Amino acid sequence: MIQLTGRYNYQSFADYIDDQRVMFGHQYVAANYPVTSAGFWWHQNEMNALCDKSLVTVKDVTLKVNGGTNGLADRREYFRKAKAVIP
Repeated sequence: MIQLTGRYNYQSFADYIDDQRVMFGHQYVAANYPVTSAGFWWHQNEMNALCDKSLVTVKDVTLKVNGGTNGLADRREYFRKAKAVIP
């Protein structure tokens, strides 16, 4: 799942689902909306459009999600493993 970060993302999600308790933080969100919050972020950041490109890379997705390349080598390895079991 994608964890929300930053006040703006939390407030946007709280407004979207009409639950201001989201502003209590990650523990509340993880306990109550783990999938919904990840899907909300994915949609708001137009990740399907990025991933639907024919030449998208693990680096492209990492940059969009994290804003940098920290952990890129691990992500590339996880992606390689996933491709081995998901055709």
